[in-house]
Amino acid sequence: MTEVTLREVARQAGVSVSTVSRVLNNQPFVRSEVRERVMLVTRELGYRPDVAARSMRTGTTGAVALVVSDISNPLFAAVAKSADEALSPQGYSLMIANSSNDPKHEEELMAALRQRRLDGLVIAVADERAPGLRERLGWFQAVVLLDREIPSARIDCVLSDHATGLADAIAHLAEIGHTRIALIAGTTAQRGSRVRLSTFRQEVRRLGLDRDEELCRADELTIDDGYRTVTEILAMERPPTALIAGNNQLFAGMFAALRDLRISIPRDLSVVACEDTELTALHNPPLDVVRRSLAQLGREASELLLARLENPRRRARRVVLPTTFEPRGSSASPPGRGSVKARP
Repeated sequence: MTEVTLREVARQAGVSVSTVSRVLNNQPFVRSEVRERVMLVTRELGYRPDVAARSMRTGTTGAVALVVSDISNPLFAAVAKSADEALSPQGYSLMIANSSNDPKHEEELMAALRQRRLDGLVIAVADERAPGLRERLGWFQAVVLLDREIPSARIDCVLSDHATGLADAIAHLAEIGHTRIALIAGTTAQRGSRVRLSTFRQEVRRLGLDRDEELCRADELTIDDGYRTVTEILAMERPPTALIAGNNQLFAGMFAALRDLRISIPRDLSVVACEDTELTALHNPPLDVVRRSLAQLGREASELLLARLENPRRRARRVVLPTTFEPRGSSASPPGRGSVKARP
């Protein structure tokens, strides 16, 4: 296949080679209609920037990395897809690395990526409190934290408003008669879990529900953790009548435990998941979920990164994206109330 040149793109778009270069390098002083026309032509012709030539000319590599804490989590696949869709048209290749929720391994990955002289980094750190983390993030000219936040650090971040959707879910469960609600959260080393824990305690207190700390579990991460914790909670003398899973991996473990215990949803137990995945949609009945747009999360992170690469001195931005609660069919009044049938 013949390689398409900048000159061919310029001729097809009816502009100069320098204008094409400004568009592809995301530089200012190009009219929006011209920018759109050039980008359309690059897609139609299949133009790809000469990365080696650009690297020699600008001192950049045209590569950025996405470091995730658990690559088996489908959440990160959706984020990576949207990030790549935003970065690729700007001439950036996306590398993906997995820290496996291990701060030490994450440190090794960051050192390796630093040696590759990547232009930027989007990262969901394993532990926001890890020693030396802020120094390591300073190795890169552009960094965006993905649903993570380091207090007092001037670093771009894109976050989810975990509190609003979860508060609405708890209010819904309370409204249909639940007073003993359990939450299985993830690790408190990450912002999302801390927000869920604080929101849960606040709403339980505000709504006058049972304030039993045994119903509020933290620092679980894996599918096995979810399975073990659900089994323990349901073995309590007064088990909960509703259960909220704080992330995808915990939900998968919860689902396996409920299957083995022959618990029927929502007849025996109401369930809410804090992520919307294929598993939650395919379950019968469909599961109540706290939703957020993973595509928007990846897109916003990429746009923050591109803006930082264009202007390294600009003020750090903190973008917060919404969550919403969507009841679908996995919650009902607790056994013995309303129209719910008792266990046979």
